Amino acid sequence: MQLQNNLQKFDDAGLSIALVTYDSPELQQVFIDKYNIEFPVLSDLNAATVNALEILNEEHTPGAPHYGIPHPGIFILDTDMTIRAKIFVEAYAERVDADGVLLAAKQALGI
Repeated sequence: MQLQNNLQKFDDAGLSIALVTYDSPELQQVFIDKYNIEFPVLSDLNAATVNALEILNEEHTPGAPHYGIPHPGIFILDTDMTIRAKIFVEAYAERVDADGVLLAAKQALGI
């Protein structure tokens, strides 16, 4: 919700936000509606994206309820969709705040 609450700062910097989760679109919609999320929330039910990015949390095996959950993190991409920076944390409950993400994006993209 920090990203949503700071969305205007990202917009002002010319940056876009998208979120990828292992949740179904139906569960995502509940979250989107509850917190008035205004940026894209994408579903990765089969963990194809987290596997391709090599960020799959290996503690959960295929068939387990939380299979597909990634290690928590953020990728910063340029307009060519090239990853310019990564911000990852060890603990799932730990997060980088929105201002930290914005600063890292500006530095990585030179804006």
